[in-house]
Amino acid sequence: MQLEHLLTDEQKALRDMIRRFVDKEIMPVRDKLEDDYELVEVIHQKLVELGVQKAGYPTEYGGGGAGSTVSGAILCEELAKGDAGISLTVGINGTLLNPAIAAENKAVLDRFAPAFCGDQLTYACLAMTDSTGGADTENPLLQGRGITTRARLDGDEYVINGTKSWPTHAGIAHFYLTICSTDPGAGDEGICLIYVPADTEGLTFGKPEQKMGFKTSVNASIFYENVRVPKEYRLAGPGHDNHFYHAAAGTIAQWHSSTISLGIAQAAFDIAVEYTKERKSGGKPVREWSMAAGILADMAIQIEMTRGAVYNLSWMMDHPEDYGPPFSPAIISRASATKIFAADTCVWVANKAAELMGSNGISPEYHLEKYLRDAKITQLWLGGQQISRYRVVRGYYDYVAGRP
Repeated sequence: MQLEHLLTDEQKALRDMIRRFVDKEIMPVRDKLEDDYELVEVIHQKLVELGVQKAGYPTEYGGGGAGSTVSGAILCEELAKGDAGISLTVGINGTLLNPAIAAENKAVLDRFAPAFCGDQLTYACLAMTDSTGGADTENPLLQGRGITTRARLDGDEYVINGTKSWPTHAGIAHFYLTICSTDPGAGDEGICLIYVPADTEGLTFGKPEQKMGFKTSVNASIFYENVRVPKEYRLAGPGHDNHFYHAAAGTIAQWHSSTISLGIAQAAFDIAVEYTKERKSGGKPVREWSMAAGILADMAIQIEMTRGAVYNLSWMMDHPEDYGPPFSPAIISRASATKIFAADTCVWVANKAAELMGSNGISPEYHLEKYLRDAKITQLWLGGQQISRYRVVRGYYDYVAGRP
């Protein structure tokens, strides 16, 4: 997809800056990052110094002001070409206070925004998936009844109990945007989003998960045992939190996933193109053989179609007056369709790159094996490709099959 006529000069400058950063700071050490989280944090701190962390935050807190989804897509795609886990962290840190900005929750912003607008690396965490039921938390057909973490209002505080599995940045975050339910029988009306400070009593964490991929991001369980949080840290209140929940789980997270998938796929393709140029077979470069050329062409086609979908979705999200708010079934459907297509493209392209490279495709020396491992998670998170399909079809009709 040709983007040049669609991007502003500022967006082009952002793209060029991040590409230079990735080439200078990530590519030379990408084979070391998975075994050295301190090195990962050095890279994140350099991104903070570039102004990336505070870019979308309100100016009154020292931020860069409202950004655009298209700019966010550029940032996340380019970073994912270097390392998907780093891109994941940057996207999470840059979006989890957006619901509070939209809801004009001054108490939450006063408490947490200054840290993200400062000079030091600060993490955010979306605590969504419950330990029981797995993808039930993300399943739109359950209308919030699959959320097992409970929040009970007691005077001026909410008391939270439950366990969250696999949240990114568990144990290192400054706050935890926690998806709870005040009343599972109330369905969507019972959905409750609460910002929980990291130092809250009763909040504890499991050991970091050992994973095949995304080793440059931290995942662990979170345990809430009578965790008490001021009631003003609830996002927006009954009848409103459910909209932000569906926007976060159904649109923003799906969009973020698709940008990472695009970056991984592009990186795998770039490696395959270069490898098949240098590698000889039958006395000529591998890519000069028609079979290899056809595979590379199919990889390029999939990536270009994905790029078109990702940036079209980004444009739509930047223009809710034309396409609807982020919690509308239509935009959730489009975001989920893009996520599914991008994840499948990501895995398929990485696999084809490995086929073109043979045994060298799984050798760390050639770097592809990291992208091959990272690719798979994009099909598994956020409820997986199956739950995401429920969101897709609900953009076209009121799908109710499977509801209890």
